[in-house]
Amino acid sequence: MDFKLFKNQIRFKIALELIDKEEGLSIMQLNELLEDVPQATLYRHMNSMYEDGLVKVVNTRKTRSGEEKFYAINTETYKIDEEEWNQASYDEKVNFVTFYFMYILQSYKSYHEVMKGKKDQSTFSIAKLHLDESKFKDFQSELNALFNKYYDESQNDSSKERTVSLVIIP
Repeated sequence: MDFKLFKNQIRFKIALELIDKEEGLSIMQLNELLEDVPQATLYRHMNSMYEDGLVKVVNTRKTRSGEEKFYAINTETYKIDEEEWNQASYDEKVNFVTFYFMYILQSYKSYHEVMKGKKDQSTFSIAKLHLDESKFKDFQSELNALFNKYYDESQNDSSKERTVSLVIIP
């Protein structure tokens, strides 16, 4: 697990734009979104990110001058199982948590753009709980059961995708 994405601010900006865009974005589209990044710089960073396996080509389109590639985040690069997490160094864990928060930030940005002129219904809270080990395990178990109850809920015409984020620091 090597998070080369966080070694450069431009790569970070590119990744923010690509989050949740399974259809990908072309360099031209990224150039419109990232007005402060020159097109040549975008090409250079996208090539590096592609070589490092951070992004993948998800589509191509023929143009007069050749072929336009559409890039998306290679999410397989950012998945981690329990064994990998337990073996990861502190720096690797910080990188993974940073990607997690980057995803949440982008999700909020996308939500906020859709909600223009409407009441913002997003919420967040931070609570410091004072629990002994036994109660903490009960809390985690009950929380897991609650998440699973709604995660397994069947999708219907009136349901909407909702992002719920939770971080527990024991």
